[in-house]
Amino acid sequence: MPFKIGLIGAGGISGAHIEAYVRSERVDAMALADPSEAARTATTQRYGIVKQAYSAADELLADDTIDVVDICTPHYLHHEQAMAALRAGKHVIVEKPLAMTLAEADEMIAEAAAQHRRLFGALCQRMYPAHIRAKEIIDEGEIGEAFFGIVNVLGDELARMNDAGNWKGDRDEAGGGALFDTGYHAIYMLQHFLGNATAVVASTQRLLVEPPNKADDTAVAALEIGKRRMGSISVTYAATGTEWSEARFIIGTKGSLQILDGDEEMPLAGFHEKEFMPMPVHNPPNVNQYAIARTLEHFLECIETGRKSDITLFEARAALATALAAYESARTGRRIEVTHRQEPKRRRR
Repeated sequence: MPFKIGLIGAGGISGAHIEAYVRSERVDAMALADPSEAARTATTQRYGIVKQAYSAADELLADDTIDVVDICTPHYLHHEQAMAALRAGKHVIVEKPLAMTLAEADEMIAEAAAQHRRLFGALCQRMYPAHIRAKEIIDEGEIGEAFFGIVNVLGDELARMNDAGNWKGDRDEAGGGALFDTGYHAIYMLQHFLGNATAVVASTQRLLVEPPNKADDTAVAALEIGKRRMGSISVTYAATGTEWSEARFIIGTKGSLQILDGDEEMPLAGFHEKEFMPMPVHNPPNVNQYAIARTLEHFLECIETGRKSDITLFEARAALATALAAYESARTGRRIEVTHRQEPKRRRR
């Protein structure tokens, strides 16, 4: 039986989610909630799949025909809206980051269990074809023991960051700047490849962004991952002179991997004994849209079949824990240890 999706938030990322649902055979209708009448009108006129539009989230949650709620709102609203949706008996998908604090994330996880509903954190870059293949190569030991990972993100978000009224990078509404936003992707992918960080040293700076309510436009974080692995993350929202670029490098004892998210023809390459080896994997032209669609379809399949998700809540929580530790390090000038919750093992029946 197809699902009806309730989408909360009609901002920039919502379009990619709606496009995914339009193409999904598991979805036959949607409803939308957003306080902006202009946004509601534009969305319902563009997408025929959106059958109802509400001005408030609680009106949408009162709709008994909605099975799954997808939250695409500013970060500070994720916890409140997810809790309300779970208590209304809905399954819930939350855009990244999962929440603003670990206490919020833990409350959401506990509420999902108490309500016997599914809760998912949308870590969409897990579904990039090059990332999937890279993880297989790492796990198979083809580059030996992976011991060092590097993620570099160069982006231009100065217009929204310099708009004091825009929630992008606002300390209270976004929870942080470049590191908490796009850097969250870098964190969960690096931890997916190498393991969860056990300690962080970071510097976050507002170099070109002017409004005092905004957080970092540029950040650097060094991750300790146990005793034998490390990671480095550099991210800026002030790269006005270049195209958006995200690059990852995984260094192993027998070789290394290079992952270029924006490269459609050769997104993944290996290096062994100084030999360059392109890997047979292809990113679709709009890899982010593709990955969002794959992620949402996977979550719907998990709800439909009851299977465990490949992208776990504890993975989303771990990214949040590391990001928050990075900000504490930047604020205090100290190395901050990170503690992660372990996902409970399912009991055998």
